[in-house]
Formats: sequence, C-alpha cells, structure tokens
Amino acid sequence: MLKGLLKTIAKIYFGHNIVLWMILVVLPVGVSVFMLDMFSSQIVQHVPIGIVLQDDSHLTEVLETKLRSSPVLDVQLVCHDMSECEHAVIRGDLQTFIVFPYDLERRALRLETPVIPIYSSGQNYLTNMFATKEIRAVITAVGEDMFTAQMQNPVKTEIHSVGNVEGNYQGFLALGLVAAMFHLAAILVAVYLASRPLRDHRVKEFLAYAEGSRLTLWVATFVPMIVILWLCFMGCYAYTHRVLAPMTFEEFGIVSVAQLFMVIACAGAGITFVGVTGIMRIATGVAGVVGGPAFAFAGQTYPLMAMPFAVRCFAFLLPLTHVLKVQSTMLLGDVGMPYCWPSIELLIGMSVFWNLFGGLLMSMRWKQHVRIESIIAPSKLEGTAKEASC
Repeated sequence: MLKGLLKTIAKIYFGHNIVLWMILVVLPVGVSVFMLDMFSSQIVQHVPIGIVLQDDSHLTEVLETKLRSSPVLDVQLVCHDMSECEHAVIRGDLQTFIVFPYDLERRALRLETPVIPIYSSGQNYLTNMFATKEIRAVITAVGEDMFTAQMQNPVKTEIHSVGNVEGNYQGFLALGLVAAMFHLAAILVAVYLASRPLRDHRVKEFLAYAEGSRLTLWVATFVPMIVILWLCFMGCYAYTHRVLAPMTFEEFGIVSVAQLFMVIACAGAGITFVGVTGIMRIATGVAGVVGGPAFAFAGQTYPLMAMPFAVRCFAFLLPLTHVLKVQSTMLLGDVGMPYCWPSIELLIGMSVFWNLFGGLLMSMRWKQHVRIESIIAPSKLEGTAKEASC
C-alpha cells in the first residue's frame, strides 16, 4: 500500500504539471508576500488638509490649533479663498479643506448652530473618510468645550494600536487578505486535483498506480496538497508577524491549528464541488463564486452583526470567518484565547463533514468514470485497428 501511495503521489505531483505548482505554491505565496509588503506602511496619518479663514475670531484660532495638533491631519495650506483650496485639491496637494464661515463665533455664542463646510476629493474615499472623521471629532470637541477654560497649547496625541507595534495595515488588513488568499487557493487546488483525472479520463490509470484502492488515491491526491498549503500559509503568517506584537509558542500553535483545519475544510469543499458537478469548468466557477468574495463577508472589513440574517448565515458557513476570528483573538494575547476554541471546533467539524461528504461523492465519480473508461478504451482500439486496415 505504501508503495502504491508513493507512486501515485509522484505521478500526480511530479508528472511535469506546471499548472499545479503555480496554483499550489507560486500564486498564493507570491500574492501574499506582495500584499504584505504593500500594506507594510503605517496607518493613515498626516493627511494634508487646507483651511479657508473667512471668520477671524478666537474660535477659529482654537479650531485651527486643535486641527494642527491632531496626528491624523496635517494643515498644509491656509487659503485666502475657496478657489485656492479647490485648485490644491484638484492638483492632489490637499485631500480635504475646511471653510470657517463668516460670523462663526458670533453665531455659535448665540446658539444658532453654525455649519462648517468640509470639502474633500472624490477620488480617495478611504483617506478622506479618515480625515473627515477626525475633523468632525475635533470640531465636536471644541464645540462642547466652548464655555470652559481653554489651554493655549493643547496636549498632542499619538496613535497606537493593540497588537500592532509598527502601526501598519499588515496587522489589520494584510493578515486577513493572506488568509483569504489561501482560503481561495485551497478550494481551487482541490477542484483542479479532483477534476483533472475525470477531465483527462485517467481515473483508471491513477487507480492502477494506487493498487486499486480509492482511499489510497484520495490520500495521495489531497494530503500532500493540504500539507504544502498549510506550510506555505504558516510561512507567510510568520513572515508578517515579525513586525507585530510578540506571540507565545502556544498562541502561534493555536493559530496554526486553525489554519490547518481551514485548509482541510476548504479542500473538502473543493472536492465536494467536483463531486456534485463532475466538470472542472463548472466546479471552478462555483469555487470562485464562493471563495472569491469570502473576505467581504468574514467580518474583517464590515461587522457581521450589521449584515442581513441570510448573509450572516453564509458568513458562518465560510471557514475563513472562523480562522480570522482565531487570528484576531491571538493578536490580543491571553485575553482572546478562551474565545477562539469554539471557532476551532467549528473548523474541525467543517473539515470532517466536507471531506467525508466530498470523499463519498468522489468515490462514486471515480467508480462511474472507471466504467466509462472501460467502454471508451475498447472503442478506441477498434477505431485504431480499422484505420490501420484501411
């Protein structure tokens, strides 16, 4: 049995199959490293903004001082009129500018609730969101303290992030994207490996290498893939985590276990897609539809509790959702450890279910294709004999 297993693995993985190694290693690792380096810069700070001072009062001085003290904002230009700031935004020198209108302080003291217009570039939504959010916070804080004693030099603030020493997007976004990349890769590679013998009518050949055992063929086909993707996943995670808060061996081990069962569950899902459809093209399309947008539904960029019930159910069924929860809790250290075990249990359950269900379906597909290939092969031999006689 061991000889058949090794022979089948060698035939599947080392049979001059460049496409397999491209989607198994080169694509997920290459894209992950690219994203990690792309998000290695610090989180948004010092967004360039401008100010139009139409009102010359003590209130505008306080507002300007508070805006200059913010670490998110960088007041680079005090414009004489709106057109000057508008041209600066069009040139890209500013992201946002604020207009302090005439009689701002007088109307505020009379409790008339004056409006301070904020103009931002429509091309950089995310950056502008950070800037406008900080501007509104500053203006609200000043408005609440208008009738209290003000400090001439307000205390400046700094931005720090729990579990992210360097203060960059690797800890917030890139780690989640890496997990999403391997989530999709595991499904696609499983679809490719499961459907390739069916497409090429080589099920009978591979079963011969596996000494007639469908279990040996399943192990030889999918276990090496799972191990390779898991090791690549852990390697990318370790590469990223060098700039994040230190993790204990236990914490890293828990994350690695969650990653392993995510890969196993995704592989089982890919096998199931092939078992249901039996066609590589359709199974690949289903894998893309399910795995492609998974990151958008996993709760990393948008809170799950704010999603519709049907979407929350879909997110619950995605292995990515649970591995990201484990990943996030481990970044917080011991505080998050008790909350990750239910997610790991769910990943284990998904792994067992999808692989048993997918294995059953693939076993039936293999059995069916063996019969088909047994019919096709004699027909080809008869056609070849007729051509030779002619």
